[in-house]
Amino acid sequence: MQDIFTDSRVLIALAIALGIIFVVLIACILIRLSRNHKGYGFGGKFTVDVGNAQTIGTREKQDDSFATSITEYGILGIVADGIGGYLNGNLASRITVDTFLDEFEKRDVTENLNYYFQKSAMLSNERIRDEFGEAKGGTTAVAVVLKADKMFWTSVGDSNISVFREGRIIAVNRKENVKNWLEDQYYAGSVRREDVLSSKADTRLVNYLGYDGFKKADESDRPIFLKKKDKILLYSDGVEVLGQIELETILSKKMSAQKTADEIINAVNLKKKNKKDNATIVIFSIK
Repeated sequence: MQDIFTDSRVLIALAIALGIIFVVLIACILIRLSRNHKGYGFGGKFTVDVGNAQTIGTREKQDDSFATSITEYGILGIVADGIGGYLNGNLASRITVDTFLDEFEKRDVTENLNYYFQKSAMLSNERIRDEFGEAKGGTTAVAVVLKADKMFWTSVGDSNISVFREGRIIAVNRKENVKNWLEDQYYAGSVRREDVLSSKADTRLVNYLGYDGFKKADESDRPIFLKKKDKILLYSDGVEVLGQIELETILSKKMSAQKTADEIINAVNLKKKNKKDNATIVIFSIK
């Protein structure tokens, strides 16, 4: 009788254990399905749907690099546009993306994002210069970190960060080129109005990663509060063959972030232009 009683208890224990395992497996499957359908949570009341796409344009090689990283403490997106006029712009952009990713994934950096942005930019600059030695190499970079209902950003060079909200594209960062630098100098009283007007089309960079005069990255002095239906865009200047109205028309469509990114890059490819730069876009759609 004791053996039968013991066996029964063992069977009951096994049944309970199997039941628990079954419930856990079902829960994991449901969570994964929920994420695939609704997007990824990032520590707040929203979820985010992620999309990305790129094209080589008419260039001989792809100098753009990009990445996203989804962690329990936040979401990172980065686009780096290697300077095509320099040797191995693709390597410079890859070094930058890898550096920002490594620093983001080491630990929770969201308590001091200013430090994270500046440290990642300085390390990228140093690693590019170490890699290239006396040869010139460089890249632009734009990155955002999403935490709860806020977006923080950093920028070096002339790539773009924008927010699409209520049918309009709102530029977030400012290009670091000669034209804008002269405008700043004019308002500071350092140059003449004629100097600004004569350089309206001068888009040469005054700051980039790999530059021997690099000092710091531009960054948000306060977070941008996100709303449902916002779309956050990070893109290289190759996407700029599309006008603002063209971009807003595509972004207004009810599509997943991935389909939206694909349609934007397809529109870039269809644009009739003799010379087209590499084009890369990362989209975060807030749900």
